[in-house]
Amino acid sequence: MKGGNIIKNIRRKGIYAVFALGVIVSVICACVGVSERNEKVFIPRLSAPEYTNCYYYSDNVFYNSGYGIPNCTAYAWGRVYELTKKKPRLSTANAGDWYEYNKENSIYPYGKEPKLGAVACFNNEYGGHVAVVEDINDGRITFSNSAYNQTEFYLSYADISDENPGQNGWTFQGYIYPEAFKSETKKQSSIRRVSVENGLNFRAGTSVYSDIIDVIPENEELYISSVFNSGGYNWGRTFYNGKVGYCVIDYTVTV
Repeated sequence: MKGGNIIKNIRRKGIYAVFALGVIVSVICACVGVSERNEKVFIPRLSAPEYTNCYYYSDNVFYNSGYGIPNCTAYAWGRVYELTKKKPRLSTANAGDWYEYNKENSIYPYGKEPKLGAVACFNNEYGGHVAVVEDINDGRITFSNSAYNQTEFYLSYADISDENPGQNGWTFQGYIYPEAFKSETKKQSSIRRVSVENGLNFRAGTSVYSDIIDVIPENEELYISSVFNSGGYNWGRTFYNGKVGYCVIDYTVTV
């Protein structure tokens, strides 16, 4: 799978020109449907950004150069922009170049420890891959991704102890830390009971379009470790039948 963008050297001058134009014009990113937040508080992204989200589209350097989403670099660049509210100083070349570019130019802190909002960098013969750490919980890392010419948005997972937390064929280089965050948006540790007569869908992600893993029966009690808001619903991260997933806690009651 191609993870990186295919921007050739002859196109890079044009990309840098976009950066320069952005500085001269001093364009303010005004996104429809994107709310401002304390940049030190981390809010995980567990679903695809809307087309109106300027960080990923209208004000995204890759999008404006013809290499927009689906593309891991366009997505990760936009995600960092969304988190920091500043245009990233990340590489605009292939994903496999990001880690060394950042290291050689001493731009952002970097290392091997997963942290919220960190950019995970991988290299391979097809240009590499970059993904963003969205959650670290119960010994597992959740990454948000996009894949060049393939999937617009998807989540992937790795064990926190995995020294190469990527798919087969990718060589993990390390993490780039554009900013330090305090914690996830919300933390909730509670027991809740399913209150839906026909059972509650247990899904792989925080979207009504995510795959249904199982159906949790009425009156089943669940331990909710984290809470996220996505698509107008409050989603709880929980365990059921030996699996990790998400359910809409709007259809549960506190025990």
